[in-house]
Amino acid sequence: MPRVTVLLPTYQSEKYLHETMKSIFSQSFQDFEVLIVDDHSTDDTLKIIQSFPDSRVRLLSGPQKGLAEALNCGMCQAAGEYIARIDADDLMVPSRLEKQVAYMDSHPEVAVCGGWQQYFGLSTYLHAPPETSEQCRANLLFRCDLCHSTLMLRRDVFLGNSLFYDDSFAAEDFELWTRVLDHGEISNLPEVLGYYREDGRSITTAKKEQLIVQQSEIVAATLKRNLNIELTPAQTMYFRGWINPFFDTQYGLPIEERESAWRDLRRILAQIYERNREAGYYDEKALLKALASEWAVLRYNAPFELPREEIPTLESVFVGQKRSQVLLRKALSFCRNYRGIRRKYWKLKSLLDRRQKNRHRGER
Repeated sequence: MPRVTVLLPTYQSEKYLHETMKSIFSQSFQDFEVLIVDDHSTDDTLKIIQSFPDSRVRLLSGPQKGLAEALNCGMCQAAGEYIARIDADDLMVPSRLEKQVAYMDSHPEVAVCGGWQQYFGLSTYLHAPPETSEQCRANLLFRCDLCHSTLMLRRDVFLGNSLFYDDSFAAEDFELWTRVLDHGEISNLPEVLGYYREDGRSITTAKKEQLIVQQSEIVAATLKRNLNIELTPAQTMYFRGWINPFFDTQYGLPIEERESAWRDLRRILAQIYERNREAGYYDEKALLKALASEWAVLRYNAPFELPREEIPTLESVFVGQKRSQVLLRKALSFCRNYRGIRRKYWKLKSLLDRRQKNRHRGER
């Protein structure tokens, strides 16, 4: 039996699949199988898979019910002690599996090990989630701060506890990790383990609407399960993802309600802290950092960044931020990731090209 199952779901993946598979077979650690779950692709996906005549490749026919069910199918069929996730357009660094196996072997309490992910193509973003299991646990209270395509899972923990992706959630990974924390720790190696391709393809409007709403529903369910805090529907709205409900006029709160809602949000964050002091589910220092980051995002519309220094008290979470401080944080964040300009450039160029083609057709 292989130590690792590399789980690779595919559907119409011909464009980048060859590069992805080359990065898998270029690993310094070679005791693995590649389990591909293909959801009945009609392009050249299968031909590309067949161009790798390696006995370690196993091809399964997917259930044609979406990504979550394809992953569940693969998890049930995996032979490896560990399951390494990757998507069909991303890449592994050559030492990824070697380093993760060594870490998982020496940390039996860890159910999921990830790493940093460098974006490429239309983005320069470096997604660097926290290293420690304490901070990962605290961050997952509010957001999915993990790089899915770098994760290695301990198979027995997932199968033994029926930890599967729930396809009723658009953010099926975020919802799953919040449940995993009841059965093991999640941590990250503080280095780049993978490359995420940003090619300008956007999610559908329907899925975006789902993500916006379901992010808050996951937060509310986590608070109820872990700290017995029950949010009202109006309070649940505070934690919507992909937008800032206090500043986004389309999806958010009316301007005249902001001050009252901010006071209510502050009360909720304080309640989380106090309730955790009784339950002990989150590390106190890590929780204070997560609370401070979430407050800065929702109250001041600042980028989500963990404070470098420790937050000494609950009162320190709510220290006011000047507009100049927020603008500086946004500028620094923008400099680290200028994907916005590049994406808008290519989007505008594509739109102009289409208009020009339509104009030529009209002239004919």
